[in-house]
Amino acid sequence: MKVKIIKMGMNGEGIGYLNHIPVFVDGALIDEEVDITVVEDHQRYKVGKVNRIVQASAHRIKPKCFVQERCGGCPLMIAQYKKQLDYKFSHVRQSLIKYAQINPKVIQKMVANPMIFGYRNQLKLPCTMENGRLVTGMYVPGTNHFREIKKCIVHEEDLERVRQDVLYVLNKHRIQAYQHQQKRGLRFLVIRGFHGRYQCTLISGEDTYSNQLINDMMRIKGMHSLWQSVHTAKKTHEIFGEKMQLLAGERYLPLAFDHLKLQISPRSFFQLHTQQAMTLYRSIAALLPKKYDLMVEAYSGIGAISLYLQDKAKEIIGIESIKDAVVNANQNAKLNGFHHISFVCADAADKLQYISKKRPIDCLVVDPPRSGLDEAMLYCILKSRIQDIVYVSCNPATLAKNLAVLSSNYEVKKIVPIDIFSHTAHVECIVLLSRVKKGKAKPSLR
Repeated sequence: MKVKIIKMGMNGEGIGYLNHIPVFVDGALIDEEVDITVVEDHQRYKVGKVNRIVQASAHRIKPKCFVQERCGGCPLMIAQYKKQLDYKFSHVRQSLIKYAQINPKVIQKMVANPMIFGYRNQLKLPCTMENGRLVTGMYVPGTNHFREIKKCIVHEEDLERVRQDVLYVLNKHRIQAYQHQQKRGLRFLVIRGFHGRYQCTLISGEDTYSNQLINDMMRIKGMHSLWQSVHTAKKTHEIFGEKMQLLAGERYLPLAFDHLKLQISPRSFFQLHTQQAMTLYRSIAALLPKKYDLMVEAYSGIGAISLYLQDKAKEIIGIESIKDAVVNANQNAKLNGFHHISFVCADAADKLQYISKKRPIDCLVVDPPRSGLDEAMLYCILKSRIQDIVYVSCNPATLAKNLAVLSSNYEVKKIVPIDIFSHTAHVECIVLLSRVKKGKAKPSLR
């Protein structure tokens, strides 16, 4: 059957309608007419698979990646880059208006990515065996179908070279993919690199790696450190296991980031696009209207945002629930000589509530996971006297729902959408909120 695509979905799929029921179609763009087969028929929606494109969009292009269709990691690579930005901006705008009734005038122009290929500084890929060889790849989204990736063009070029060299060494030593019954083998390969130095982590079962394998890995050009993370849990979305062991090299990966010197451990989060991370942090700094007495950052990770904003407050406190990241963050503060910045390991909402009862917080910076702020955090913010909030979001839908709640006490001043992960459906947003004067808002949680 034929469907006319009229808008794009949050995952980069096209959306059309059959008898007023939405149909989600991967690999289709706005204004295209596609012949589809319905592969999932639910009461409120359908999922269609493209048989052929009857009428193509004028903005459709041939993707540079030859496995784009089978991989599913870069659904927007079939569209011209300028049009990708239009799709993302429209998604941000529609989400904010639909869920939070945001005035579209406060939404700034999308900040483009100057480097849309070869930008990703880290890979986390599952492993399997194909024709007796250990390979890395991805599972097609929403399925258990594995696709080997021989080359990824959004990875930095040297990152790809290191991946190939690592796989060569692993196959030379006949390393097998993970088997749950034996609790042995390699589950994931994680590699991250900056400025020609690379940190490799083998996510494995209860394996012991030989000195010869370790030595061969460390001979790879640019290899800075080799780690092993033992991970035998069955039902989990976590990549890393609880046990981490440094097999060779340095404990931390150094990163010179603008005026900062950072040291990053394997499990610590850092933005996957180094250049656009700089754009993101500069944009955050530009939004802050003044210098504060006390700034608090929730979900602070290794402290990169707090450290970057070091001149924006007399004192900065970061809150993070992952112990390794807190240790890493305090080391980075000390490394840069920022004695007015400290990080604590605690639940974000609990610690924020504790601090706000003891001292006035002038500015709060939050960079939560894709699920957004939970109810405890939203309640804590609404009950506090925090003046300004900078909300860094990677999910426009959860951002909009959170802003709808915060609107009872806060006014959205500016929203800056930034394209960090080109060819994917992901978009980052920075929001500046200011507390409204007493009497203009209802301090209730929706």
